[in-house]
Amino acid sequence: MTPRYRVLSLDLHDTIAWDTEAIVDAQYAVRLNRLAERLRMSSGDPVLLEELRRARAALHEEWKRDGMSPETIPLVIQVDLIRQRLGAQYAGDPESAVLGYAEGGLKEHPAQINPEAQALIRSLNDRRFPVIVTTNTSRSGSAWKLSLEEAGGFRVTDVIASTDVGACKPDPRVFSEVVRSTGVPAAAILHVGDSWVMDVEGARRFGMGAALYRGLSQHYWEADEAREGPKLKDSSVPCLDHLSEVVGLLGLT
Repeated sequence: MTPRYRVLSLDLHDTIAWDTEAIVDAQYAVRLNRLAERLRMSSGDPVLLEELRRARAALHEEWKRDGMSPETIPLVIQVDLIRQRLGAQYAGDPESAVLGYAEGGLKEHPAQINPEAQALIRSLNDRRFPVIVTTNTSRSGSAWKLSLEEAGGFRVTDVIASTDVGACKPDPRVFSEVVRSTGVPAAAILHVGDSWVMDVEGARRFGMGAALYRGLSQHYWEADEAREGPKLKDSSVPCLDHLSEVVGLLGLT
């Protein structure tokens, strides 16, 4: 039997994994400490963590006023703008500062891996079926790939991160990067995620197959309605309660 699709694209947050506020706070404590360690004031003094927090928060407010988000700004630019706001210098290689900011906290405080996603990806790994992670995030794709594979005990072909692309889902540039990374036509890719607008509409407009996943709704931080959109009006889009249903959608059963 020939599979209907050749690649599976999975959303990260609230599909493959979920976070609690405590986890995110702990991650950012490590992340900002890593960055502070790699910067020095022009006087040679260490960067104070609270000053770094304020500089970062001020930049985020400016981006928000301008309709921008850290999820769309490359990490090398984010780090350098924070450095400039502080009036600081790099304590060593600038790439080390960017890497520390990208990876900080993920190993120490990993996201909670969804057992359904873990089982699905491991099964597809056994079949050598490519799995791509497509996510809106302020971290790099390489940082997430390392973290997910260590925490989940599975392999993913690539992680397409909005901060690397310079755009967030549902922007077609994100889905275009999935096609570029895999070398597979959009119509041969199934994307599954928890947001109607970002995942379903974004993928379908780009010509991909799409399904809405609701299995982690108990972990959502905001009201469910913000994610559902008009799904009940479009019966052509599968609405999944369990990720085991993905295997059938791919045409692998």
